Amino acid sequence: MKQEQPSSPYLDKRKKKIIFHIAIGEARHISLAGTFNHWAKDELEMEPDKKDTWRIAIPMLPHGKYHYKFLIDDKMWMEDIENPLREPDGVAGWNSVLTV
Repeated sequence: MKQEQPSSPYLDKRKKKIIFHIAIGEARHISLAGTFNHWAKDELEMEPDKKDTWRIAIPMLPHGKYHYKFLIDDKMWMEDIENPLREPDGVAGWNSVLTV
């Protein structure tokens, strides 16, 4: 039986990590940025783990609410399509919301 991939973001309380993933084809580079790293574009680089899926695990964050997005190929910001929690980004799009 095929094991379901947990939704993104996944809070792994046992390992004290938060796992983010995004399935997207044709990307050369994807990074994660948000309020938890002051929107730094090049700090949290994601790694491809299987066909068209990129993943990163970060240390568990303190309790609170965080906004984040994925930066694809250093030019396109994208919200986490697996996470239904979103808030306006103040421009013309959406930030994904993570609550720890």
